[in-house]
Amino acid sequence: MDIDRLDLRWTLSETGWAWLTWSADDVVMKVRTSYIDHGLQSLMRAAADLRRGSNATIAWVSDEPSAHVFLFRNAAEYVGVDIVVLASETAEDPWKAAERRWSGRIRVEVLTQAVLRMAQAVWDEHGAAGYQQLWDGMAFPEKELLILRGERP
Repeated sequence: MDIDRLDLRWTLSETGWAWLTWSADDVVMKVRTSYIDHGLQSLMRAAADLRRGSNATIAWVSDEPSAHVFLFRNAAEYVGVDIVVLASETAEDPWKAAERRWSGRIRVEVLTQAVLRMAQAVWDEHGAAGYQQLWDGMAFPEKELLILRGERP
């Protein structure tokens, strides 16, 4: 399924927790995520990799104990995306019970711009200090934001 529109939102809900909203055309998926990992940074890095010409990358968004893994593959003009849920990311074999939650193809430019808008909105609302306070002391991924903007980090 080819996606024309993608809107992403990263909403810091309380200290150490956020909601990622993935809206692809008419499909809306919400993912709760924890500070345990750098979920926002992981998505930003994946988008930056694609922007710089990588043909595959991965992003990991933890929800303690589960996780959503974003698999980006076969990138050219479009990139294939599979969003997989791991029931327990700490299990001996977390992939054993993995389930695909969403799958489709998105233009690389549409994906990278959606991630940039999401990250920029977080930066505009919270800034470096506010993000760090709400994300349990972890710094905002400024380097990745610069790359997504097309600036030199």
